[in-house]
Amino acid sequence: MAKHRITMGLPYHPRTRALIDGEIGIDGYELDITHAPSAGERHYRFAQGEWDVGEYSAATFLRTREKGFRYVALPIFFERGPRQRNIYFCEGKLNHPSALKGKKIGCFRYGATAVVWARGFLLDEYGLKTTDMNWYVSGREVYIGNDLPVKVERLDPPPPFGQEKPHLAKLLSKGELHAALVAGDPGYPGLFGGGTLPKAMGEFTGVKPLFDDSEEIIRWVRRTGIYPIIHLIALKRDVAERYPDLPNKLLEAFREAKKLSTKHLTPEQIEGHEREKAALGEDPYAYVLGETEKRTMAALARYQIEQGLLKQVPRVESLFVQQALAQ
Repeated sequence: MAKHRITMGLPYHPRTRALIDGEIGIDGYELDITHAPSAGERHYRFAQGEWDVGEYSAATFLRTREKGFRYVALPIFFERGPRQRNIYFCEGKLNHPSALKGKKIGCFRYGATAVVWARGFLLDEYGLKTTDMNWYVSGREVYIGNDLPVKVERLDPPPPFGQEKPHLAKLLSKGELHAALVAGDPGYPGLFGGGTLPKAMGEFTGVKPLFDDSEEIIRWVRRTGIYPIIHLIALKRDVAERYPDLPNKLLEAFREAKKLSTKHLTPEQIEGHEREKAALGEDPYAYVLGETEKRTMAALARYQIEQGLLKQVPRVESLFVQQALAQ
């Protein structure tokens, strides 16, 4: 019997390598997996309907769902982590986060999930509304619509694709921006520091993360019960309807690939993930829709409403493939 061909857009990540390399398959299905483009490009192409299954920005998923795009999610939360360390400033030019009111804030995309989370943190912890600040972007947006509560200006000249971070860091160092919200370093580096983001943003004098206290960040996660979801796995609804056994088989395959990921991780990465689980009191990559995940997705929706990116908070369970929620 011929196998059903399923196209997928995934990152070449330790938790997906067993799938991409063919070590794990799905009975009855032939997987055609693309992983070459960058995450931003994959998300953009998935939003255009290019693949059956794809890694997807959680914020974009909520927006496209509200506009009637026929996508459903699996409880596979691929990239997670706090976004306080993604807020950058220049030393000596800002005395307190509340001083950002009325100031110029740069970001690589207004609607990027990391940026949505960072603005949400500033709203809840410092009372800074999105409309309190002036917004400038350098990258290509992925489906944000037009009904924003603020004017979003393009940084001129725009940097080449992939060069947004050093461009924003340069503008911070020169005092042309007062803060910048960027992507990078989910998981344990987001909790404990390190990672690649400080190096990417640290090429210009004085540019540093505005929040860099690990204990304070961990206390925020524990107090709020929110552990930001950045990327998830989604699929076209018509594919899920055409192949009703596929969602559960996908979920099981991703869980098996995760078990095999340790052979692709360094000892330092394994230790980092264990520290992350210990700090949270649970495994954020267990691929379940638990109370933390429900609370987190609801918060992401609430923040996007305040930022003019969504109209209403959806019922979280309605976003996910129902066959996969009983597991």
